[in-house]
Amino acid sequence: MSFANIDLEAQREPLLKDNSNPNYTSPDELDVIINKTSQQLQVFGGLISQFDNQRRQIGTKRDTIELRDGVDVLIDKISNMDRAILSLITNLSGSIHQQSKSKTNTGISNRHMVIEERLSGQYKELDSAFNRSVRIYQEKKRNTPVVVKAPVAQQDSERDTAKEQDSQKRGAVQEQTQMDQDLIDQTELQYHLLLTEERNREIEQVTEGIMEVNSIFKDLSQLVHQQGEQLNTIEDNVLQLHGNTQQASTELTKANEYQKKRGKWSCILLVALCIFLLVIVLAVIS
Repeated sequence: MSFANIDLEAQREPLLKDNSNPNYTSPDELDVIINKTSQQLQVFGGLISQFDNQRRQIGTKRDTIELRDGVDVLIDKISNMDRAILSLITNLSGSIHQQSKSKTNTGISNRHMVIEERLSGQYKELDSAFNRSVRIYQEKKRNTPVVVKAPVAQQDSERDTAKEQDSQKRGAVQEQTQMDQDLIDQTELQYHLLLTEERNREIEQVTEGIMEVNSIFKDLSQLVHQQGEQLNTIEDNVLQLHGNTQQASTELTKANEYQKKRGKWSCILLVALCIFLLVIVLAVIS
């Protein structure tokens, strides 16, 4: 059984369960799907490494038609597995997001969400590396011709046999690819609907945040206006106090001068009284 067949069987099981009951997948089943997805990603990464090693031999002394045919077959196998893993991750993401939004206790934990995000990130990195390697291989394949050795009847026969086998394998891969594509079409629609709901929810949250900020600025403006009125009142009181202080200083100066004048006249009257008394006493004695 090829890797593609393993992936197809791995993704059919959750799909069938999802069709029978689209609103619930038990945590144990999610763990099984996560384990299968992790194993397939490991195999996927190993095949990509094998493809990179063979791709680097293009243009060297080891470059042959058989090598390139083998690389092409390996590309088809990895592409088929790529689509199968994408279907697995899409189903896993859909199940986790739907059940996490449900009000009932579905048993979905943060661990499932974290593992799903990690698997999705790992798949994206491997898929990006694979596509980049394929582009490099195709460009190098076009620009580097194969040095054909002297033809040998046995080699030609073996080559024809290999090509016939490759043709049969490609036919089987195409049939399987069509089946995978039908499964992926069903899950892609669900995946895009989930993305649309998530974006709409984020937009609503941003809108609410903007409205709250607007309300805060309005309250701040009112406070600034009130504080401004209070500052104007304080300034008027300070100016009035300054004027009262100057007036009080003037009054105190006048009172001080009046007090000095009054003391002077009191002294004069006291001296006059003393002289008057002295005159009377002298008159009485004489």
